Amino acid sequence: MGKKGSDILIMYNYLITLLTSLLIVSLVGYSLVVLKEKFYLKNHIILLEHRGVEPDLLENIDIKHFVLGTTEIMAGDEVKIKMENSTNVKGVVLGIIKSENSIALVTKSQGVKSLKVTSIKKLKVISRYGKFFA
Repeated sequence: MGKKGSDILIMYNYLITLLTSLLIVSLVGYSLVVLKEKFYLKNHIILLEHRGVEPDLLENIDIKHFVLGTTEIMAGDEVKIKMENSTNVKGVVLGIIKSENSIALVTKSQGVKSLKVTSIKKLKVISRYGKFFA
């Protein structure tokens, strides 16, 4: 092998070392994120990154795990709701406000919304909070 062949071999070794290091770092990072999510789920912590969610609103929520029709829903589930007036609402469930008989949702575009249970025509759960660990 000439000098050119050994240079290619050295570059190949550096590349393998770099790719191995990146793989290990990404696996460690993923593991830490999974452990953090597991900790939040175990301690019933739901992170919502929305400015409209205030502590006084969360204090008004009475029930965080409930059944609506035949669908079991809990706080943190992402749902798509079709209302009686044919509007669709997609958001994350905060819970039920029993005194108003309504579901509190956090939507991306409209902020926190309170929807009357009687005006819901169809409800579909898009993703369940913490289902990865169940």
